[in-house]
Amino acid sequence: MIFKQKLGVVSVRLALGLLAGSGILSYAQAQEAPKAPLSVEQERAAAAAAAAKAAATADNGIQKVFVTGSNIRRINIETASPVQIITRDELVRGGATSLTEVLRTISSNVGGVDDTRTGGFSAGASGLNLRGIGSQATLMLINGRRLAPYAQPEFQTTFVDLNSVPIGAVERIEILKDGASAIYGSEAMAGVVNIILRENFEGLELSGSLGESGKHDGRQQRATISGGFGDLVANKFNVYATLDVRSRDPMYLRNREGYLGTQNWTDYGYRDNRNLYTFPGNLYWTDKATNTFKAKSLGECRPDRLVPASRLLSAGSQGTVCVYDDIQDSNLANAGKTDRIGLTTRATWAINATTTAWVEGMLHRNKSTSSGTPHWVAGQVGQPTGALPLSHPQFPAELKNPDGTLNTNLIGGNGTVRVRASLNDFPGQGQRNVTDFNRFLVAIKGTVGKFDWESGFLSTSSEVKSARSSGLLLKPFVDAYHDGSFIFGNSAGNEALLAKILTNSASGFKSGVQQIDGKLSGELFALPAGPMSFAAGIEFRRESLSTNPDPLSVAGQLYHTAQSPPGFSNDRRVASMFGELNIPVIKNVEASLAARFDRYSDYGNSTTPKLGLKWDATPKLMFRGTYAEGFRAPTLVENSTDVRNAFIGFRDPERCNAKFTLGCSDQSPYQSGANANLGPETAKSQTLGMVWEPANWLLATADAWRITRIDEIGTYSLSNVLNNPARYANDPAVQITRAALTPADAAAGATAGEITNIKSLLTNVAVTDIRGVDIDLKGKFNLGAWGRVEPKLSVMYTRSYRNAPSPDDLQIEYAGTRGTPKYQANLGVVWKKANWQLSADAAMVGKMSAKDDFTTTCTFEIQGFPALCGDIPSFTTFNLGGSYSGLLGMKDLKLSAAIQNAFDRKPPFTPFDGAGYYRPLHNAMGRYFQVSADYSFK
Repeated sequence: MIFKQKLGVVSVRLALGLLAGSGILSYAQAQEAPKAPLSVEQERAAAAAAAAKAAATADNGIQKVFVTGSNIRRINIETASPVQIITRDELVRGGATSLTEVLRTISSNVGGVDDTRTGGFSAGASGLNLRGIGSQATLMLINGRRLAPYAQPEFQTTFVDLNSVPIGAVERIEILKDGASAIYGSEAMAGVVNIILRENFEGLELSGSLGESGKHDGRQQRATISGGFGDLVANKFNVYATLDVRSRDPMYLRNREGYLGTQNWTDYGYRDNRNLYTFPGNLYWTDKATNTFKAKSLGECRPDRLVPASRLLSAGSQGTVCVYDDIQDSNLANAGKTDRIGLTTRATWAINATTTAWVEGMLHRNKSTSSGTPHWVAGQVGQPTGALPLSHPQFPAELKNPDGTLNTNLIGGNGTVRVRASLNDFPGQGQRNVTDFNRFLVAIKGTVGKFDWESGFLSTSSEVKSARSSGLLLKPFVDAYHDGSFIFGNSAGNEALLAKILTNSASGFKSGVQQIDGKLSGELFALPAGPMSFAAGIEFRRESLSTNPDPLSVAGQLYHTAQSPPGFSNDRRVASMFGELNIPVIKNVEASLAARFDRYSDYGNSTTPKLGLKWDATPKLMFRGTYAEGFRAPTLVENSTDVRNAFIGFRDPERCNAKFTLGCSDQSPYQSGANANLGPETAKSQTLGMVWEPANWLLATADAWRITRIDEIGTYSLSNVLNNPARYANDPAVQITRAALTPADAAAGATAGEITNIKSLLTNVAVTDIRGVDIDLKGKFNLGAWGRVEPKLSVMYTRSYRNAPSPDDLQIEYAGTRGTPKYQANLGVVWKKANWQLSADAAMVGKMSAKDDFTTTCTFEIQGFPALCGDIPSFTTFNLGGSYSGLLGMKDLKLSAAIQNAFDRKPPFTPFDGAGYYRPLHNAMGRYFQVSADYSFK
């Protein structure tokens, strides 16, 4: 039976464990092997019992455990809330060497901050995005307590960096998927991810691995050593430490075949997406006689790079241009070099039979390095350099009168010559982010009578030092451009200038959380259906964030590097009380009630309740449901003065169509960030589900869920704003600035002038309403002498994802649009026999529409490529793994091999953000090989 099993004899003790993947309770006999085959529940519970070990109650020897989602220690660990558990074996069997590689592919996660990016403010960091409603809505914990957020915010995005926690220290991961939690923090609107570390360890373990992609890049080396001593029963103490070291080389898209390795997509049903920013450069202007663009390159050009100007500018443009392929023609890496080292340690002291104290420490450093980003020049009105000066030596001689003045009979439009160039003879820009994550906890827990208590002090911080190399000083470079001393392509002649203008910069960021907490739990009194249990606690914490950008960046003295806002320091204090009741209403029906009260020093008070109900209809069937509310105060960056400056690339629909293509790959200065007028977000979430074991080899769970977020904090989708400008025309949170439409551009097919600036501040967007269903199937097949097979399937179906851009607008349905697939799934199968283990794991991202918004015309149709307006196909990758223990009689030696993306599946073609695939959800690494060895000294 799943939920209840009678004790056979007095000497039999109950071993409780957490089921990998569902959190269903099973009782297992600890003293002797069962004589009949165990069900899925019973075997998984017995296997996980050691990981979930907890102190036994004094009177009857029955162990109780805490389950993510509840502060009540309980015998039956199944609660009304759906909890997914990922075991250590599931973490590493497919070759994963970081939490990012595992958690970003779970079915309930939709993208998130990606650590393979080589640009942006948070290069090298990684964050989750449960349910697709933003990283801020996912609460990350270690052993039930908070982590400091990544110190360098990505505009408004505040998240916990998954790379701060080395995978070698993780015992398992528990994911609470019922939205806002009144237990751990009311801001957990999408869910809670609780990373469980080892409680104790004796012995010595060594582990090493080596990996490389099938394209001979992305080489990775990893080594882990864990050591511990002291028996908590015999010695009353245990001390252990884990040291994890990992290094990964860059991965280059240019090494991939087909549309992944180029920006020329004419062979794949799209246009040539290469650009004019080549070396030494291109010039173009409006020809007065024909009112079309006329262009020429500034130097020699490879034959395969010389194309008609009409391909990149507009239909009818004259001349040829030399194009630049960002993927093939630079050292820009798709995944930069990373080096990580982390130390995790814990010391535990059993003071007496009922009291235990412990100290946890974690130190982790992550270095992310990228290089090769070329400097570029966009010489035109509105840019720092301006249009090419008439006096410049490279100004087209054919446009001048004999006396050197401008021949206005030849040049039309605004009478200027524009420049597009890449400065490949200058050193490429480099960026190195060094992140130091620290976590220190001292805690004590015990039992008094029938009550459990626990208290602790936590201090955790994230510090980022972001260094940029080979930057250019703005003023001397612009002066050299205007006085003609800088010549495009004159590498030798520009050396003296380069020595004067080359510079480095460095900025610092730090976030921190300090917390004191205490809680008490136990049984209050007996009811006819069983004992009523409770938990209550208090928590006091301080959150802080400070930024210290480089003075050159603040002063705006770095060429085409966005000007940084001044540094700031912000903090808040939060006092919380929370309580929980577990009430057996009638036989087989249990209710749970929880509430949390938070007092913010800057946003007042909030009270968030949570209700749960579960019904054990039969020993094989259970129904469950929850209702919860959430409250999220603006983060310390969202309510600061931090408005970031950047450059953003986009497609301008007013200047990108079948006739005019100059705006199909455009860029502009961009400001985004804090808004002092922000209010808090609130949320409501519901789940309703069932757990069913129709046979002892199959366990099935299905949970319908809904999350409604009100006054959501965010910025509007830029593509939506540009596609429907009238809808946002009077909104103070977004502003698009355009130059006047020139007659030449209008004649060529443009319907609006060039965008010269984009400002998009945070705002309380009206409502996001998401509904879906989670389905989990777990099996266990005993093959006798052939071992056993354990399949596992997890599916998230997003039935609806509705969003209203303003309170007065109707909600728009985004489920199924690009970036919001309706289906995501994971399928895993493992075969075990004696010393052998083989596994196969598949991760599937469902098909998506090529549209960002169903209410607007397909972008590709406007551009003249309607064939690309269908669905982006689903993308499934397969990871294969295998291990053997006991080679040459060494029973403690395990050798493993894994192939990620074993069939070398390419992500489906769809042009997005300069790449030929959808980067936020798809991966272009290709097949990746890894071998590893583990040895245990016992």
